Amino acid sequence: MTPRRARAIAWICFGLTVLSIPVSVFILLRLAHTQLTTQDFWNVVGSFTGAVAFSAMGALILGRHPRHAIGWTFSLSGLATSMAVLLLAYGELARTPGFYLPAGDFVSRLSSVLIQSGIFVPLTLGLLLFPDGRLLSRRWWPAVATSLLGLVLRLLSENIDPSGKDPLWDGVNTAGVLLTIGSTIAGLAALTLRWRNAGSILRQQLKWMTAAATVVVVAFVADIVGNVWNQQAIRPFEFLVFIVSYTSIPLAAAMSILRYGLYEIDFIINRAIVYVSLTAILAGVYAGFTASLQKLFIALTGQSSDAAIIITVALIATLFTPVRNSLQRLVDSRFKDRKDLERLLTSLEADVGAVVDVIYGPRLAERLVKTAQEGAGATGAAMFLDGATDGSPSFTAGDWTGEAELVVPLRAGDQELGRIALTARRHGAPYTQRERERLQRAADLVAIGLSLARERRPLEPAVT
Repeated sequence: MTPRRARAIAWICFGLTVLSIPVSVFILLRLAHTQLTTQDFWNVVGSFTGAVAFSAMGALILGRHPRHAIGWTFSLSGLATSMAVLLLAYGELARTPGFYLPAGDFVSRLSSVLIQSGIFVPLTLGLLLFPDGRLLSRRWWPAVATSLLGLVLRLLSENIDPSGKDPLWDGVNTAGVLLTIGSTIAGLAALTLRWRNAGSILRQQLKWMTAAATVVVVAFVADIVGNVWNQQAIRPFEFLVFIVSYTSIPLAAAMSILRYGLYEIDFIINRAIVYVSLTAILAGVYAGFTASLQKLFIALTGQSSDAAIIITVALIATLFTPVRNSLQRLVDSRFKDRKDLERLLTSLEADVGAVVDVIYGPRLAERLVKTAQEGAGATGAAMFLDGATDGSPSFTAGDWTGEAELVVPLRAGDQELGRIALTARRHGAPYTQRERERLQRAADLVAIGLSLARERRPLEPAVT
């Protein structure tokens, strides 16, 4: 499939997802005259919100990486979820007097299959495949099987025993939910392992997905615990948990994969703590002072007065800046990295390592190969120095197969020291001219470093 066709399909999926919203609403409310409960209403809103988020993010990802597995997963899952609501509306219309539509019950069951697939497949497989669309290794296939098995068990139980009164099928449904949670936790573990071997940029991106994955796991567990211990009490909050957890994954993945608008998540967390606390404090001050002043005015004048509100607002305006600054200092002291021995020595080691990379030729060359391979998302990379043949590269990274898709020379002035080669990308996107030029600039700079390292002589020991 060509990149242009892939992008076209992705945006068609997005268009169909958006179009299904007014069509479904028209069928449910105008034709079928369905009386939606508050919970049903918010479930429909949550489904469409997540569907649009997944479909839009999938289209954006495929716009730049046409063969990216996560992009296709997101696009198709968003379309599946929106189509599920549309088929649900069809099933409701088929049961409405005066409308004689075929296969109403079958369409309703198909709707259940689509919405379960559209919601839970990206929430589980998306974590396992992030960020390059491939599993860490073959050993992670059981996690994929667990995700799919959990989905199948839930579909079987909900279609065979929709009421959930049969203890056997209720147990099957519970097992399916637990398998889904297990696969999500496995995805969180996969993100952690990727973190250990990631560079600084990828680690920053992984923070977003890890935060989103944590939200999903906590939401799953809280929903199960709430249903077991106090089902009625948690129902008003289910839709909010559903929307937040469902939409967090596509937003985090798109921000990371596209590398667009990648803000410091630590900064966001810091500011969130400060301003949530500030809001709570000022709200408490407003409520307390307003009530107290109203009582005072009633005691003195016999009636309430708007002056209490005016005085309280003026007080809050006066307190805003000093309270915010105090909270900021408190949060910074608690949540910023402490200047302990371990952190300082780690920083020193990083600085020394950077210097060694420059003055020691092999380290510099090896670093360029690894950085280029990781940054480009190539399956492999190799560097050839001092006339090294195609079959015997000087340095390699990833799975070097010998089939190069991008090759640039290492030039130090008029002298050519070698070349660096990259294989095809994992997601299949071609290399752009801008990327070729950027790699060439880096290769020329490394070539100068290699040339200087060869000319450098060891220092003689000082005479005392």
